[in-house]
Amino acid sequence: MLMNGEHLETLQDLKRCFCIDELIYSYYNGELEIFLCKIRENKKAEQIRNIPENNALLLIRLYEILGLHYEDSEEQIRSDYASIP
Repeated sequence: MLMNGEHLETLQDLKRCFCIDELIYSYYNGELEIFLCKIRENKKAEQIRNIPENNALLLIRLYEILGLHYEDSEEQIRSDYASIP
């Protein structure tokens, strides 16, 4: 999966390259669920699959599943995970 022009191989990569627009796009096209299954984050993939359609709180649910703080900006998330290997 790509995010912010980088190939993602781990959940840490996703957080390091975080982009809200791309996260939502990958959720709607199914790529996020496939990515999570591929990296063996099956519980997170199942949680993604079970988010009700037309959920007004979609972004908050995605943040919860991925272990992010919903009050953090994209820049803050990327900064927090930039130095983690």
